[in-house]
Amino acid sequence: MLGTRLKITAYERQHRSALLELAWYSQWAHKHLDWHKTSQWLDNELGHVLLAWHGDQLVGYIGLSRPIAGWSWIRLLGIRDGRMPGLVVRELCEAAEARCVELGISNIVILMITNWLPTYLRERGFSSEEDIITMSQIGNRLPPSPKVPARIRPAEDQDLADIMMIDRLAFKTPWQLAEYDMWQAFRSAASATVATLDDELIAYQFSTRQEEIGHLARLAVHPKHRRKGIASALMHQLLGDFRNRNLTELSVNTQLSNLPSQRLYERYGFYRNGNDIELWRKRLG
Repeated sequence: MLGTRLKITAYERQHRSALLELAWYSQWAHKHLDWHKTSQWLDNELGHVLLAWHGDQLVGYIGLSRPIAGWSWIRLLGIRDGRMPGLVVRELCEAAEARCVELGISNIVILMITNWLPTYLRERGFSSEEDIITMSQIGNRLPPSPKVPARIRPAEDQDLADIMMIDRLAFKTPWQLAEYDMWQAFRSAASATVATLDDELIAYQFSTRQEEIGHLARLAVHPKHRRKGIASALMHQLLGDFRNRNLTELSVNTQLSNLPSQRLYERYGFYRNGNDIELWRKRLG
């Protein structure tokens, strides 16, 4: 029996192997790292990671991202199998929330992608904020190419500053990316293209690939250039490119409330596949 004697400490480099081993073997583990491996995230994120110890044994961990505009994501959360999950989650969350208050973080969010967490996070005051839907497209059906003055070309390293600017304008918290996340997304992309108009970068998309399935990971258009067919032009080029590479399926996630995005994807043959995810949130202070 674990009992109630837990010690919460800050993660240090010397704990790396113990955390990675627990994350690998535990069945009670949440991981939402987008384009990162756990080891990469620990080495480069510089977020806030706390560990729960029972004596000398690591029994749990929680990792929060660096905040953007007062919002932080729970990227990692796990406990040792069979070790009183309610207690470990409670004490990790209490310590993490206290640290967030010190840092001026006002909102903590998490994608509810594991079925064991809702009960414990509800007890901590988290609640469902919105639904994220997943859409799929099979066959790469292409409607007529949109007639737009913008030029579509591959993204380059020197575009990242402009891409970051568009991303901040196009997405609200908590969906904005940190600079390191954007760089990692670009490095991991199987397809990365931008739209330019009169040499001004006005939109971009990053997509990944796993075997014969593609995933549209990020698409954003500068607000002043919306409703001009720019997003459609990026989609058309992406689908044509993936079709030439014999990728037969493409997926994308978007908010249930984002009707313009859903209409765009539906025009290109996307349909909801039922793999919906809830975004949960806790307001601090």
